Amino acid sequence: MDADVALLTRLVGDVATFAGQHWGQRPKLRSSGGGFGDLLSIDEVERLLLSSARRPSFRLVQDGTTLPPERSTSTVRIGGTQLDDVADLDRIAEAVDGGATLVLQGLQRTSLPLTDFCRSLERATSHPVQANAYLTPAGAAGLARHQDDHDVLVLQVAGSKTWKVDELGAITMTVGDVLYLPAATAHAAEAQSEASLHLTVGLLRVTYRHVLRRALAPLTALDQALPLGYARPDQAAALAAELGRVLGEVTTTIADIDAAQLAEAEQHRARTRRRPLATGRLRSILSVPHLDGTTMVSVLDDHGARIADRVAEDGRLVLELFDRRLRLPAVTRPALERLLDGGSVRVDALPGIDSPSQLVLVRRLVREGLLVTDRDPA
Repeated sequence: MDADVALLTRLVGDVATFAGQHWGQRPKLRSSGGGFGDLLSIDEVERLLLSSARRPSFRLVQDGTTLPPERSTSTVRIGGTQLDDVADLDRIAEAVDGGATLVLQGLQRTSLPLTDFCRSLERATSHPVQANAYLTPAGAAGLARHQDDHDVLVLQVAGSKTWKVDELGAITMTVGDVLYLPAATAHAAEAQSEASLHLTVGLLRVTYRHVLRRALAPLTALDQALPLGYARPDQAAALAAELGRVLGEVTTTIADIDAAQLAEAEQHRARTRRRPLATGRLRSILSVPHLDGTTMVSVLDDHGARIADRVAEDGRLVLELFDRRLRLPAVTRPALERLLDGGSVRVDALPGIDSPSQLVLVRRLVREGLLVTDRDPA
């Protein structure tokens, strides 16, 4: 079991059982057998707010209503620019003391542990993942009863929280519990006896409707307006004829679609949905002038690069990166395969090419954003 599937298993238990009995079908509550302090804590919430957090990365909610921005922000000057939407920790603390829930939004972009977590979960599920956090004081309730248009995993990080969930009824979540809610499952959190911090991990399901919509996007007939006066009684036959014509074009287009190519396109889309997490990118760019045979390099985490099956017109191999393709000499294939296998590699250990070519290849791939170095240029 790889690390990504192990993470999914930590959350939902046996993945095959979850996929067959719950995914997109019905809610589930289970204990993970541990906590989620590795992802978030109240101290980390404060740190995020103090790091010049700006709206809409946070908001305050009380009794189902979002509080006005002035309850949580103040004006500061940064680099000669006046910003009026910066988090004010004193005002936020005062509002929370008065019963408000603090919501942190888009944590997959602002918290490195949750960035890694969401990317790993996205690789395991192949569906887009996002994360929000809710910090609620004792005796308070946050959002009113509602339902989301995407699936949700609720992770109880600290304290406890009571919920009312369709099909499950009233439940109380304690640290380490995980609640799965399919899209459109009505739920509401109730007042609790102690403060609560939980994460809501959104799973934005990619559906067959999405796939077909993309496949039919080039069919311009679908974008044509219906005839003028099409709703008039005397136009019924003409409208039916026109709809028959367009449906015929749709049928022909679908019949011509290669399912294998469509599957490959969707897999590529999933692999390249997010830009690679560029940790070490600056260090590596600064190291380029100092590269030598002893330098250790590795592929940037979460890049998803691969050598294409096809070759270019000039016989060169094609290396597919996140957002572009590189054409490289065919002789570099063994070196590229070794790099893409993972782990750190000494430049002079790259097989199939001589020392000058090793340096040329590595310098280019560092500049292209595929490789990072393990050595500080200082």
